[in-house]
Amino acid sequence: MVLYNELTNINQKVVIYMLFRNMAFRQLFTARILSVLADSILFFSLLKWIELKSEGDASYTFFYAAYYLPIALLALPVGAWISGKTLQHVMAWSNIVRVVGLIAFITVSSSLPLAWVYAFLILESIVGLFFMPANQSLLPQVVSEQQRPSANSWLQMGYTIVKIAGQTFTAFMLKQHIPPAQLLVAAVILLFFSWMFIRRIKPLVKLPASKQQSRWNQIKDGIGYIAGHKQIGRLFIFLTIALFIASSVDLILVTFLNEVLETGVENLSFIGTASLCGMIAGAALVPKWYKRMERKWLILPPLFALGISIGSLYYIHDWLMILPLFFIQGIALGCFNITFVTYLQDVVDRENYTRTFSLYHMLSSTAALPGILLTGVLLSVFGVLPTVLVVSCVLFLLGILGIFVIPALGKGYTPVDPKLEQAAG
Repeated sequence: MVLYNELTNINQKVVIYMLFRNMAFRQLFTARILSVLADSILFFSLLKWIELKSEGDASYTFFYAAYYLPIALLALPVGAWISGKTLQHVMAWSNIVRVVGLIAFITVSSSLPLAWVYAFLILESIVGLFFMPANQSLLPQVVSEQQRPSANSWLQMGYTIVKIAGQTFTAFMLKQHIPPAQLLVAAVILLFFSWMFIRRIKPLVKLPASKQQSRWNQIKDGIGYIAGHKQIGRLFIFLTIALFIASSVDLILVTFLNEVLETGVENLSFIGTASLCGMIAGAALVPKWYKRMERKWLILPPLFALGISIGSLYYIHDWLMILPLFFIQGIALGCFNITFVTYLQDVVDRENYTRTFSLYHMLSSTAALPGILLTGVLLSVFGVLPTVLVVSCVLFLLGILGIFVIPALGKGYTPVDPKLEQAAG
């Protein structure tokens, strides 16, 4: 116990040192937080704009398709293009182009046909694709290997908090009848300040390009690298299957609240907040567990936790009972997010960083579309409660399968750097 307390104290001091003494990490952290907050405001403002301008439910389907399909189609080419580029320049370019595009959209939005909004959303999604893989590839270059779990934990907690804040702020302002175009001005300001912080991240980092070859060959090499890696290849295959099933949870919850409990679907926001709060707790715990546990056991629990959360809907008669279950599920998901990203940063070759994180971003962002379509069919054919049981059982079976399919990933233990310990003390 004494040793554990000493290690925990050292870890906390290292985190404080990293956040308040490491200038590059502080700038990167702030730039990402501002960008995520802008994304949250932008997404819900445009969704409200679509609601005001359209007359049919199909408009929402087109909205989500316009937002997610570019990620599915272009994430890997973007990752290949980033390879060999200066990461700060890529992030800065992404933000400033989005600022210019938003200003142009705000200027003409009042007279813009609905179809042009979808076109703008596609362009916005494409340009935004460049930011995240460059951001995740830059992090290992500005913090030490020993600091990575804590750094990713801070980023995940910050991401979750500002996502909640962005959704709450946008919803409150829209209820006050603030036009979506005015809220987009706030997104422009946030992206501009994010750009300013990116420019202050020093030194400039340019990851080595894999080879002098075409982008198409770089894409194929990136996929080949992932497929040929014993651990990462299996992880990505398993992640794809798991996300295909798990991404349908929101649709199940909306239908359950509406048809079974006969309550307002706005309660979904409370369930989502409970899950996000759990993710914050999980992200805070990972730095302590990452160095002592086999990483495999931090990656698999979300499947079992989500299976329990979904399966419990079969017996629940009050939506308030859902909240603690999804808080626990959020803890497991927070552990997964930090562990998975940190593991990739630990084992992926530097020249494959951008392509690997582009593929991860593509899978985590686009699995919702096919998953929701399949779940929609199940709901229409079998009804809500049978679908709940089917999805819950599939998640459990995936978790059990993962125990045998996913190879041992090792522990994330790295001895504490004496220099960092001295600096933190």
